[in-house]
Amino acid sequence: MDSKQSLRFIAVLEDLEKQRKNVKTLFIISAIPLIAYFVYIFIGSKDSVYFYFSKYLLYVAFILSAGFVVFAENKRKVYAKKYKRYIIEYGINQIFEEVRYTPDYGFDQSTIYSTGMVVKGNYFESEDMISGLYKGVPFTQSDVRIQYRQGASKYAKRIDLFTGRWMMFRFNKNFVSNLQVIEKGSFGFKKGNDQFGSRLHKLEMDNEVFNRSFKVNCEDTEEAYYILTPQMMNRMLVLKDNTKGQLMFCFMDNVLHIACNTGKNSFEPPVLRKIDMQRIMNETYNDLSLITSFVDSLNLDNRLFKEMGV
Repeated sequence: MDSKQSLRFIAVLEDLEKQRKNVKTLFIISAIPLIAYFVYIFIGSKDSVYFYFSKYLLYVAFILSAGFVVFAENKRKVYAKKYKRYIIEYGINQIFEEVRYTPDYGFDQSTIYSTGMVVKGNYFESEDMISGLYKGVPFTQSDVRIQYRQGASKYAKRIDLFTGRWMMFRFNKNFVSNLQVIEKGSFGFKKGNDQFGSRLHKLEMDNEVFNRSFKVNCEDTEEAYYILTPQMMNRMLVLKDNTKGQLMFCFMDNVLHIACNTGKNSFEPPVLRKIDMQRIMNETYNDLSLITSFVDSLNLDNRLFKEMGV
C-alpha cells in the first residue's frame, strides 16, 4: 500500500475507533436506568406508597433501557458493516490472491438444506461470504445460523440448531453418489431421509476409532470406501482433534460441503476493547485457516480429487 493508501487506512482506523467508543458508551448508558431503579429499591423505604410507585418506575426503567439498547445495536451494525468492509477485507486480501468478500451476503437456505445434514429451523441467516481459489481449488464459505424460535417476538426463546462456518469446495467431476460423514454428538445433525428418501444407509468403516468419532451415511458403498480411504479417515480424525466445533462432511454432485458448528459468527468487530490491528489480523488468519487447513489436510488439491471427482 502506497503513502496515500496508508494515510486513508489510518483515517479509517481512527474513525472506526471513534464509532466503537460511541457504541460502547451507548451500551453502558442503556444499563443506567435499570441500575438506578435497583439502587432506588435498595435504599428506598418500605411503605406501601413507595412500592406502588416502584412498580411503575420499573416499567419506565425497562422501556428506557430497551430504547437505548435498540439504538446502540443499530449503531453497532453500522460500525460492524464499515469494520468488515475495510478491516476484514484488507486481512483476507493478505492471505488469498484471488478472493471476493461480500459481508452482507451468504448461502441461500436451499443450498444448505439440500445436503440433508442439518435440521431445518424456522429462522435462517447467512453472511460474510468469501469465495476464491486456494491451491487451485475453488471454494466458497459463509457464516450460517439456523434456529428454532418459539414465538414471533425478537425476545422469543431461541434454540440454536447450527451456528458456524459452512464451506463448499468444487471439483471438475461429479461424485457418483451422495456421502455424509457427521461427527457424533452434532446437535443439529439429521440423517437427511426427507432429502434423499431411503437411498442413504448407515455404513461402518474398518477403522474403529473413526466409527467412534463419525457417522457415515451413503448411497453407494463402493464409492464410500473409495473416498474414505485409510488416509482420508486419518486426516478427518486429525481435523476433528484440531478444529473447534463439530464437523460435518457431505460429498454431493461436484461439491464437498464441510460444516463446522462452532457456536459463533466470524469476523465480529470488537466493542469493549480497542481496535488492535495485529490482534485482528491474527484472529482473521485463524478464522480463514479453516479453509487452508481443510484443503491441506484433506489433500483436496490432489489430481485424483480434481480429475476423478473423489
